[in-house]
Amino acid sequence: MDRCKFCQEELEEGSTVCPHCGKDNAPGDIPEVVIQGEAAPEETAEAPAAPAAEETVQEAAAETPAQEAPTEIKEGIKATPGKIAIAAAAVVVLAAALIALIVGGVKGGKDTAETTVPETVPAVTETQVPATVPADGNPDDVTCKGTYTVTDDEAAAAKDAVVAAMDDVKLTNGELQVYYWSVVNSILNSNYGYSLMYQGLLDYSQPLDTQLCSEDSSLTWQQFFLSEALNYWQMYQSLALEAQAAGMEMPAEDREYLDGLAASLEETAAAYGLEGVEELLLHNVGPGAGLDEFARFQELYYQGKPYYTAETAKFVPTPEDLDAYFTENEDYYTANGVTREGSFVNVRHILLTPEGGTTDENGQTAYSDEEWAACEKAAQDVLDQWLAGDATEDSFAALANEKSQDPGSNTNGGLYENVYKGQMVEPFENWCFDESRVPGDTGLVKTSYGCHVMYFVSSTPIWEYYAKSGWVSQQTDNFIAALADSHPMEVDYSAIKLGYINLGG
Repeated sequence: MDRCKFCQEELEEGSTVCPHCGKDNAPGDIPEVVIQGEAAPEETAEAPAAPAAEETVQEAAAETPAQEAPTEIKEGIKATPGKIAIAAAAVVVLAAALIALIVGGVKGGKDTAETTVPETVPAVTETQVPATVPADGNPDDVTCKGTYTVTDDEAAAAKDAVVAAMDDVKLTNGELQVYYWSVVNSILNSNYGYSLMYQGLLDYSQPLDTQLCSEDSSLTWQQFFLSEALNYWQMYQSLALEAQAAGMEMPAEDREYLDGLAASLEETAAAYGLEGVEELLLHNVGPGAGLDEFARFQELYYQGKPYYTAETAKFVPTPEDLDAYFTENEDYYTANGVTREGSFVNVRHILLTPEGGTTDENGQTAYSDEEWAACEKAAQDVLDQWLAGDATEDSFAALANEKSQDPGSNTNGGLYENVYKGQMVEPFENWCFDESRVPGDTGLVKTSYGCHVMYFVSSTPIWEYYAKSGWVSQQTDNFIAALADSHPMEVDYSAIKLGYINLGG
Protein backbone atom coordinates (compact mmCIF):
# COMPACT_ATOMS: atom_id res chain seq x y z
CA MET A 1 0.00 0.00 0.00
CA ASP A 2 1.24 3.51 -0.82
CA ARG A 3 2.24 5.89 1.95
CA CYS A 4 1.76 9.65 2.28
CA LYS A 5 4.89 11.48 1.18
CA PHE A 6 4.26 14.11 3.85
CA CYS A 7 3.61 12.10 7.03
CA GLN A 8 4.24 8.47 5.91
CA GLU A 9 0.77 7.27 6.93
CA GLU A 10 -0.86 4.65 4.70
CA LEU A 11 -3.12 5.95 1.94
CA GLU A 12 -6.46 4.41 1.26
CA GLU A 13 -6.49 2.39 -1.94
CA GLY A 14 -7.32 4.53 -4.95
CA SER A 15 -7.01 7.83 -3.02
CA THR A 16 -4.21 10.41 -3.11
CA VAL A 17 -5.50 12.35 -0.09
CA CYS A 18 -3.99 11.30 3.23
CA PRO A 19 -6.61 10.50 5.89
CA HIS A 20 -4.12 11.51 8.61
CA CYS A 21 -2.70 14.87 7.53
CA GLY A 22 -5.22 15.75 4.82
CA LYS A 23 -2.56 16.47 2.19
CA ASP A 24 -2.95 15.58 -1.47
CA ASN A 25 -0.20 13.29 -2.79
CA ALA A 26 -1.07 13.91 -6.42
CA PRO A 27 1.80 15.22 -8.62
CA GLY A 28 2.25 18.96 -8.80
CA ASP A 29 4.68 21.56 -7.53
CA ILE A 30 4.13 24.69 -5.50
CA PRO A 31 6.65 27.43 -6.32
CA GLU A 32 9.38 27.30 -3.69
CA VAL A 33 11.00 30.14 -1.85
CA VAL A 34 14.63 30.57 -2.79
CA ILE A 35 16.79 31.93 0.03
CA GLN A 36 19.18 34.28 -1.66
CA GLY A 37 22.00 36.24 -0.14
CA GLU A 38 24.32 38.98 -1.25
CA ALA A 39 28.05 38.66 -1.08
CA ALA A 40 29.42 39.62 2.31
CA PRO A 41 33.06 40.45 3.03
CA GLU A 42 35.17 37.50 1.88
CA GLU A 43 36.38 36.75 5.39
CA THR A 44 32.87 36.32 6.73
CA ALA A 45 31.71 34.32 3.75
CA GLU A 46 34.33 31.72 4.61
CA ALA A 47 33.37 31.34 8.27
CA PRO A 48 33.42 27.81 9.70
CA ALA A 49 30.28 25.72 9.80
CA ALA A 50 28.67 24.08 12.78
CA PRO A 51 29.44 20.49 13.86
CA ALA A 52 28.81 17.94 11.12
CA ALA A 53 28.73 20.65 8.48
CA GLU A 54 32.14 19.63 7.23
CA GLU A 55 32.97 21.54 4.10
CA THR A 56 35.45 20.16 1.62
CA VAL A 57 37.68 22.32 -0.49
CA GLN A 58 35.66 23.40 -3.52
CA GLU A 59 36.05 21.15 -6.50
CA ALA A 60 36.55 22.60 -9.90
CA ALA A 61 33.62 22.39 -12.28
CA ALA A 62 32.98 19.12 -14.06
CA GLU A 63 34.61 20.46 -17.18
CA THR A 64 37.73 21.56 -15.27
CA PRO A 65 40.95 19.67 -15.89
CA ALA A 66 40.61 17.91 -12.56
CA GLN A 67 42.92 15.03 -11.87
CA GLU A 68 41.46 13.58 -8.71
CA ALA A 69 38.93 14.30 -5.99
CA PRO A 70 40.05 16.90 -3.45
CA THR A 71 41.31 15.95 -0.04
CA GLU A 72 38.68 16.59 2.59
CA ILE A 73 39.62 19.46 4.86
CA LYS A 74 37.23 20.17 7.68
CA GLU A 75 36.74 23.85 8.18
CA GLY A 76 36.17 25.54 11.50
CA ILE A 77 36.06 24.97 15.21
CA LYS A 78 33.16 23.34 17.03
CA ALA A 79 30.27 25.75 17.35
CA THR A 80 28.22 26.42 20.44
CA PRO A 81 24.64 25.21 19.83
CA GLY A 82 22.14 28.01 19.51
CA LYS A 83 24.67 30.74 18.68
CA ILE A 84 23.21 32.31 15.62
CA ALA A 85 26.57 33.58 14.38
CA ILE A 86 27.69 30.03 13.69
CA ALA A 87 24.35 28.29 13.51
CA ALA A 88 23.68 25.23 11.41
CA ALA A 89 23.17 27.27 8.26
CA ALA A 90 26.67 28.64 8.79
CA VAL A 91 27.34 31.86 6.94
CA VAL A 92 24.55 31.63 4.38
CA VAL A 93 22.19 33.28 6.81
CA LEU A 94 24.69 35.20 8.93
CA ALA A 95 26.77 36.93 6.29
CA ALA A 96 23.78 37.72 4.09
CA ALA A 97 21.35 37.68 7.01
CA LEU A 98 18.65 35.93 5.00
CA ILE A 99 18.68 38.85 2.58
CA ALA A 100 15.48 37.98 0.80
CA LEU A 101 12.97 35.24 0.30
CA ILE A 102 12.43 35.56 -3.42
CA VAL A 103 10.15 33.10 -5.07
CA GLY A 104 11.45 31.41 -8.22
CA GLY A 105 10.64 33.60 -11.17
CA VAL A 106 11.48 36.91 -9.53
CA LYS A 107 15.22 36.46 -8.95
CA GLY A 108 16.13 33.04 -10.23
CA GLY A 109 14.55 29.75 -9.29
CA LYS A 110 12.15 27.55 -11.12
CA ASP A 111 11.21 28.15 -14.71
CA THR A 112 7.50 28.84 -14.71
CA ALA A 113 7.15 27.13 -18.05
CA GLU A 114 8.26 23.88 -16.47
CA THR A 115 6.24 24.18 -13.26
CA THR A 116 2.70 23.01 -12.77
CA VAL A 117 0.40 23.98 -9.94
CA PRO A 118 -2.56 21.80 -9.02
CA GLU A 119 -5.96 23.32 -9.60
CA THR A 120 -6.68 23.08 -5.90
CA VAL A 121 -3.70 23.71 -3.67
CA PRO A 122 -4.13 21.82 -0.41
CA ALA A 123 -3.85 23.95 2.72
CA VAL A 124 -0.92 23.49 5.04
CA THR A 125 -2.36 21.43 7.86
CA GLU A 126 -1.09 20.09 11.16
CA THR A 127 0.58 16.72 11.23
CA GLN A 128 1.36 15.28 14.62
CA VAL A 129 2.58 12.04 16.08
CA PRO A 130 1.35 12.61 19.66
CA ALA A 131 3.25 9.73 21.21
CA THR A 132 6.61 11.24 20.27
CA VAL A 133 5.94 14.91 21.04
CA PRO A 134 7.71 15.77 24.31
CA ALA A 135 5.87 17.15 27.31
CA ASP A 136 5.79 20.88 28.01
CA GLY A 137 8.82 22.10 29.92
CA ASN A 138 10.27 25.35 31.24
CA PRO A 139 7.97 28.30 30.43
CA ASP A 140 10.99 30.62 30.26
CA ASP A 141 12.63 28.94 27.29
CA VAL A 142 11.82 27.05 24.11
CA THR A 143 10.79 23.96 26.05
CA CYS A 144 7.72 25.86 27.20
CA LYS A 145 5.74 23.79 24.73
CA GLY A 146 6.50 20.26 23.61
CA THR A 147 5.04 21.31 20.28
CA TYR A 148 4.31 24.76 18.92
CA THR A 149 2.46 23.40 15.91
CA VAL A 150 -1.20 24.35 15.56
CA THR A 151 -3.69 24.24 12.75
CA ASP A 152 -3.51 26.81 9.98
CA ASP A 153 -6.60 28.56 11.28
CA GLU A 154 -5.15 28.86 14.78
CA ALA A 155 -1.84 30.18 13.49
CA ALA A 156 -3.59 32.74 11.27
CA ALA A 157 -5.83 33.86 14.14
CA ALA A 158 -2.76 34.48 16.31
CA LYS A 159 -0.89 36.56 13.71
CA ASP A 160 -1.08 39.78 15.76
CA ALA A 161 -0.27 38.23 19.13
CA VAL A 162 2.91 39.69 20.63
CA VAL A 163 5.48 36.95 21.20
CA ALA A 164 8.65 38.96 21.89
CA ALA A 165 9.72 42.51 22.69
CA MET A 166 12.95 44.53 22.71
CA ASP A 167 13.54 48.24 23.34
CA ASP A 168 9.81 49.01 23.01
CA VAL A 169 9.69 47.12 19.69
CA LYS A 170 7.41 44.11 19.46
CA LEU A 171 7.47 40.92 17.39
CA THR A 172 4.15 39.38 16.40
CA ASN A 173 3.43 35.71 15.89
CA GLY A 174 2.90 36.33 12.17
CA GLU A 175 6.30 37.98 11.82
CA LEU A 176 7.94 35.22 13.83
CA GLN A 177 6.68 32.67 11.32
CA VAL A 178 8.61 34.42 8.55
CA TYR A 179 11.82 34.11 10.57
CA TYR A 180 11.06 30.54 11.58
CA TRP A 181 10.28 29.28 8.10
CA SER A 182 13.25 31.19 6.71
CA VAL A 183 15.66 29.57 9.17
CA VAL A 184 14.26 26.10 8.54
CA ASN A 185 14.41 26.51 4.76
CA SER A 186 17.90 27.97 4.71
CA ILE A 187 19.34 25.33 7.01
CA LEU A 188 17.67 22.33 5.41
CA ASN A 189 18.71 23.52 1.95
CA SER A 190 22.33 23.90 3.01
CA ASN A 191 25.12 21.34 2.95
CA TYR A 192 24.64 21.04 6.68
CA GLY A 193 20.98 20.11 6.25
CA TYR A 194 21.83 17.47 3.66
CA SER A 195 24.51 16.12 5.98
CA LEU A 196 21.97 15.78 8.77
CA MET A 197 19.64 13.90 6.49
CA TYR A 198 22.27 11.49 5.19
CA GLN A 199 23.53 10.80 8.69
CA GLY A 200 20.03 10.00 9.87
CA LEU A 201 20.01 12.90 12.32
CA LEU A 202 17.00 14.59 10.75
CA ASP A 203 14.18 12.72 9.04
CA TYR A 204 12.59 14.95 6.41
CA SER A 205 9.50 12.72 6.34
CA GLN A 206 8.63 13.40 9.99
CA PRO A 207 7.48 16.57 11.80
CA LEU A 208 10.18 18.67 13.46
CA ASP A 209 8.51 18.50 16.87
CA THR A 210 8.85 14.72 17.00
CA GLN A 211 12.64 14.55 16.56
CA LEU A 212 15.40 15.36 19.02
CA CYS A 213 17.99 17.86 17.81
CA SER A 214 21.52 16.60 17.25
CA GLU A 215 22.82 20.05 18.26
CA ASP A 216 21.16 19.80 21.69
CA SER A 217 19.46 16.56 22.68
CA SER A 218 17.33 18.41 25.25
CA LEU A 219 15.47 20.11 22.39
CA THR A 220 13.42 18.98 19.45
CA TRP A 221 14.40 20.29 16.04
CA GLN A 222 11.35 22.55 16.17
CA GLN A 223 12.50 24.06 19.47
CA PHE A 224 16.04 24.50 18.12
CA PHE A 225 14.85 26.24 14.93
CA LEU A 226 12.49 28.41 16.96
CA SER A 227 15.37 29.52 19.17
CA GLU A 228 17.40 30.37 16.09
CA ALA A 229 14.48 32.31 14.57
CA LEU A 230 14.12 34.41 17.73
CA ASN A 231 17.86 35.03 17.78
CA TYR A 232 17.68 36.25 14.18
CA TRP A 233 14.94 38.71 15.02
CA GLN A 234 17.02 39.95 17.96
CA MET A 235 20.02 40.36 15.67
CA TYR A 236 18.03 42.12 12.93
CA GLN A 237 16.34 44.45 15.37
CA SER A 238 19.58 45.23 17.21
CA LEU A 239 21.37 46.03 13.95
CA ALA A 240 18.52 48.28 12.84
CA LEU A 241 18.57 50.18 16.13
CA GLU A 242 22.34 50.62 15.96
CA ALA A 243 22.15 51.80 12.35
CA GLN A 244 19.50 54.33 13.31
CA ALA A 245 21.57 55.58 16.25
CA ALA A 246 24.58 55.98 13.96
CA GLY A 247 22.54 57.94 11.42
CA MET A 248 23.07 55.38 8.68
CA GLU A 249 20.75 55.43 5.69
CA MET A 250 19.64 52.53 3.57
CA PRO A 251 21.40 52.37 0.16
CA ALA A 252 19.21 53.54 -2.71
CA GLU A 253 19.27 50.16 -4.46
CA ASP A 254 17.95 48.44 -1.32
CA ARG A 255 15.14 50.98 -0.96
CA GLU A 256 14.28 50.46 -4.61
CA TYR A 257 14.10 46.69 -4.06
CA LEU A 258 11.78 47.11 -1.07
CA ASP A 259 9.56 49.57 -2.92
CA GLY A 260 9.09 47.03 -5.70
CA LEU A 261 8.66 43.99 -3.45
CA ALA A 262 4.86 43.83 -3.53
CA ALA A 263 4.72 44.18 -7.31
CA SER A 264 7.37 41.50 -7.76
CA LEU A 265 5.48 39.07 -5.57
CA GLU A 266 2.21 39.83 -7.36
CA GLU A 267 3.90 39.10 -10.67
CA THR A 268 5.28 35.82 -9.37
CA ALA A 269 1.94 34.71 -7.94
CA ALA A 270 0.27 35.38 -11.28
CA ALA A 271 3.01 33.52 -13.17
CA TYR A 272 2.31 30.41 -11.07
CA GLY A 273 -1.45 30.66 -11.41
CA LEU A 274 -2.00 31.50 -7.75
CA GLU A 275 -4.73 33.85 -6.59
CA GLY A 276 -2.36 36.42 -5.13
CA VAL A 277 0.50 37.22 -2.82
CA GLU A 278 -1.27 35.87 0.25
CA GLU A 279 -1.58 32.42 -1.29
CA LEU A 280 2.01 32.58 -2.47
CA LEU A 281 3.28 33.44 1.01
CA LEU A 282 1.06 30.83 2.66
CA HIS A 283 3.06 28.12 0.94
CA ASN A 284 6.41 29.74 1.66
CA VAL A 285 6.27 31.42 5.05
CA GLY A 286 3.22 29.88 6.64
CA PRO A 287 -0.30 30.82 7.75
CA GLY A 288 -0.65 34.19 9.44
CA ALA A 289 2.37 35.63 7.64
CA GLY A 290 1.13 37.86 4.85
CA LEU A 291 2.63 40.64 2.80
CA ASP A 292 2.81 43.05 5.75
CA GLU A 293 4.75 40.58 7.89
CA PHE A 294 7.04 39.60 5.05
CA ALA A 295 7.69 43.24 4.13
CA ARG A 296 8.55 44.11 7.74
CA PHE A 297 10.99 41.21 7.83
CA GLN A 298 12.69 42.56 4.71
CA GLU A 299 12.60 46.17 5.86
CA LEU A 300 14.23 45.36 9.19
CA TYR A 301 17.08 43.51 7.54
CA TYR A 302 17.88 46.30 5.12
CA GLN A 303 17.73 48.90 7.89
CA GLY A 304 20.46 47.11 9.81
CA LYS A 305 22.53 45.98 6.84
CA PRO A 306 24.71 49.15 6.58
CA TYR A 307 25.75 48.87 10.23
CA TYR A 308 26.51 45.16 9.96
CA THR A 309 28.56 45.71 6.82
CA ALA A 310 30.52 48.59 8.32
CA GLU A 311 31.31 46.78 11.57
CA THR A 312 32.30 43.42 10.09
CA ALA A 313 34.52 45.17 7.54
CA LYS A 314 36.73 46.11 10.49
CA PHE A 315 37.57 42.47 11.15
CA VAL A 316 40.93 42.39 9.38
CA PRO A 317 43.46 40.16 11.15
CA THR A 318 47.15 40.92 11.41
CA PRO A 319 49.74 38.21 10.70
CA GLU A 320 50.17 37.97 14.47
CA ASP A 321 46.43 37.40 14.93
CA LEU A 322 46.47 34.56 12.40
CA ASP A 323 49.51 32.91 13.88
CA ALA A 324 48.06 33.07 17.39
CA TYR A 325 44.67 31.74 16.28
CA PHE A 326 46.14 28.84 14.35
CA THR A 327 48.49 27.96 17.21
CA GLU A 328 45.61 27.99 19.67
CA ASN A 329 43.60 25.61 17.47
CA GLU A 330 46.47 23.72 15.85
CA ASP A 331 45.51 20.32 17.29
CA TYR A 332 42.07 20.60 15.73
CA TYR A 333 43.38 21.73 12.37
CA THR A 334 46.10 19.09 12.27
CA ALA A 335 43.58 16.37 13.06
CA ASN A 336 41.56 17.56 10.08
CA GLY A 337 44.43 17.69 7.62
CA VAL A 338 45.39 21.36 7.84
CA THR A 339 49.05 21.99 8.70
CA ARG A 340 51.48 24.82 8.08
CA GLU A 341 52.55 23.11 4.85
CA GLY A 342 51.07 23.77 1.43
CA SER A 343 49.36 26.66 -0.32
CA PHE A 344 46.24 27.57 -2.22
CA VAL A 345 46.71 29.45 -5.49
CA ASN A 346 44.38 31.66 -7.45
CA VAL A 347 44.91 31.52 -11.21
CA ARG A 348 43.21 32.66 -14.40
CA HIS A 349 43.47 30.81 -17.68
CA ILE A 350 42.19 30.87 -21.25
CA LEU A 351 41.68 27.39 -22.70
CA LEU A 352 41.90 26.81 -26.44
CA THR A 353 41.15 23.31 -27.69
CA PRO A 354 42.61 21.86 -30.90
CA GLU A 355 40.36 21.62 -33.92
CA GLY A 356 39.76 18.54 -36.05
CA GLY A 357 40.95 15.26 -34.58
CA THR A 358 40.03 11.63 -35.14
CA THR A 359 37.59 9.90 -32.82
CA ASP A 360 37.92 6.15 -32.27
CA GLU A 361 35.22 3.60 -31.47
CA ASN A 362 35.58 4.33 -27.73
CA GLY A 363 34.84 8.00 -28.23
CA GLN A 364 38.44 9.09 -27.64
CA THR A 365 39.68 11.89 -29.90
CA ALA A 366 43.30 12.11 -31.02
CA TYR A 367 44.87 15.13 -32.70
CA SER A 368 47.70 15.27 -35.17
CA ASP A 369 50.94 17.15 -34.55
CA GLU A 370 49.79 19.77 -37.03
CA GLU A 371 46.47 20.25 -35.18
CA TRP A 372 48.29 20.64 -31.87
CA ALA A 373 50.71 23.10 -33.44
CA ALA A 374 47.82 25.19 -34.72
CA CYS A 375 46.28 25.20 -31.24
CA GLU A 376 49.57 26.29 -29.67
CA LYS A 377 49.90 29.12 -32.19
CA ALA A 378 46.35 30.26 -31.45
CA ALA A 379 47.18 30.34 -27.72
CA GLN A 380 50.34 32.36 -28.37
CA ASP A 381 48.32 34.79 -30.50
CA VAL A 382 45.89 35.31 -27.61
CA LEU A 383 48.76 35.94 -25.20
CA ASP A 384 50.36 38.37 -27.66
CA GLN A 385 47.03 40.17 -28.07
CA TRP A 386 46.83 40.64 -24.30
CA LEU A 387 50.45 41.79 -24.03
CA ALA A 388 49.83 44.36 -26.78
CA GLY A 389 47.10 45.97 -24.70
CA ASP A 390 47.27 47.31 -21.16
CA ALA A 391 48.22 43.81 -19.92
CA THR A 392 46.27 43.97 -16.65
CA GLU A 393 44.46 41.24 -14.75
CA ASP A 394 41.14 42.86 -15.68
CA SER A 395 41.96 42.82 -19.37
CA PHE A 396 43.04 39.17 -19.09
CA ALA A 397 39.71 38.34 -17.41
CA ALA A 398 37.82 40.09 -20.19
CA LEU A 399 39.78 38.17 -22.82
CA ALA A 400 39.09 34.89 -20.99
CA ASN A 401 35.35 35.56 -21.12
CA GLU A 402 35.68 36.23 -24.85
CA LYS A 403 38.11 33.52 -25.96
CA SER A 404 38.24 30.66 -23.44
CA GLN A 405 36.62 27.34 -24.29
CA ASP A 406 36.53 26.15 -20.68
CA PRO A 407 32.83 26.20 -19.68
CA GLY A 408 33.84 26.00 -16.03
CA SER A 409 35.50 29.43 -16.04
CA ASN A 410 34.71 31.36 -19.22
CA THR A 411 32.06 33.47 -17.51
CA ASN A 412 34.16 34.54 -14.52
CA GLY A 413 37.29 35.74 -16.25
CA GLY A 414 38.92 32.31 -16.34
CA LEU A 415 39.38 32.35 -12.57
CA TYR A 416 39.96 29.31 -10.37
CA GLU A 417 40.37 30.09 -6.70
CA ASN A 418 41.94 28.06 -3.90
CA VAL A 419 43.51 25.51 -6.20
CA TYR A 420 45.50 22.95 -4.23
CA LYS A 421 48.01 20.30 -5.22
CA GLY A 422 46.40 17.19 -6.64
CA GLN A 423 43.35 19.02 -7.98
CA MET A 424 44.40 19.81 -11.53
CA VAL A 425 46.11 17.85 -14.28
CA GLU A 426 49.87 17.72 -13.80
CA PRO A 427 51.17 20.26 -16.38
CA PHE A 428 48.61 22.85 -15.26
CA GLU A 429 49.46 22.23 -11.62
CA ASN A 430 53.22 22.26 -12.15
CA TRP A 431 53.00 25.74 -13.63
CA CYS A 432 50.77 27.01 -10.79
CA PHE A 433 52.96 25.65 -8.00
CA ASP A 434 56.36 26.54 -9.44
CA GLU A 435 58.29 28.02 -6.48
CA SER A 436 59.39 30.97 -8.59
CA ARG A 437 55.83 31.95 -9.47
CA VAL A 438 54.82 35.54 -8.56
CA PRO A 439 51.58 37.50 -9.10
CA GLY A 440 51.27 38.71 -12.68
CA ASP A 441 53.23 35.86 -14.23
CA THR A 442 51.93 34.57 -17.56
CA GLY A 443 52.73 31.57 -19.70
CA LEU A 444 51.48 28.79 -21.95
CA VAL A 445 50.68 25.28 -20.72
CA LYS A 446 49.72 22.29 -22.85
CA THR A 447 47.48 19.60 -21.30
CA SER A 448 45.29 16.85 -22.66
CA TYR A 449 42.46 19.40 -22.71
CA GLY A 450 44.23 21.88 -24.97
CA CYS A 451 46.50 24.87 -24.65
CA HIS A 452 46.12 27.17 -21.66
CA VAL A 453 47.12 30.83 -21.55
CA MET A 454 47.96 31.28 -17.86
CA TYR A 455 47.85 34.27 -15.50
CA PHE A 456 49.00 33.83 -11.90
CA VAL A 457 46.94 35.84 -9.41
CA SER A 458 48.11 34.94 -5.91
CA SER A 459 49.17 32.30 -3.43
CA THR A 460 48.03 31.84 0.18
CA PRO A 461 49.31 29.34 2.74
CA ILE A 462 46.50 26.87 3.43
CA TRP A 463 46.84 27.24 7.21
CA GLU A 464 46.55 31.01 6.88
CA TYR A 465 43.40 30.70 4.79
CA TYR A 466 41.66 28.61 7.44
CA ALA A 467 43.02 30.65 10.33
CA LYS A 468 41.65 33.82 8.74
CA SER A 469 38.28 32.18 8.26
CA GLY A 470 38.15 31.02 11.87
CA TRP A 471 39.45 34.29 13.30
CA VAL A 472 36.90 36.40 11.43
CA SER A 473 34.12 34.04 12.47
CA GLN A 474 35.20 34.38 16.09
CA GLN A 475 35.15 38.16 15.88
CA THR A 476 31.72 38.03 14.27
CA ASP A 477 30.45 35.79 17.08
CA ASN A 478 31.72 38.28 19.63
CA PHE A 479 30.10 41.14 17.74
CA ILE A 480 26.71 39.41 17.62
CA ALA A 481 26.94 38.40 21.29
CA ALA A 482 27.68 42.01 22.28
CA LEU A 483 24.65 43.16 20.28
CA ALA A 484 22.45 40.70 22.13
CA ASP A 485 23.78 41.90 25.48
CA SER A 486 23.08 45.51 24.51
CA HIS A 487 19.57 44.76 23.28
CA PRO A 488 18.02 41.96 25.37
CA MET A 489 14.69 40.56 24.28
CA GLU A 490 11.82 39.17 26.31
CA VAL A 491 9.89 36.23 24.85
CA ASP A 492 6.39 35.02 25.70
CA TYR A 493 6.78 31.41 24.61
CA SER A 494 3.23 30.55 25.62
CA ALA A 495 1.90 32.90 22.91
CA ILE A 496 3.80 31.29 20.04
CA LYS A 497 1.78 29.26 17.53
CA LEU A 498 3.45 27.86 14.42
CA GLY A 499 1.95 26.44 11.27
CA TYR A 500 3.06 23.00 10.15
CA ILE A 501 6.17 22.82 7.97
CA ASN A 502 6.22 20.01 5.46
CA LEU A 503 9.81 18.92 4.97
CA GLY A 504 9.12 16.09 2.60
CA GLY A 505 7.07 17.97 0.05
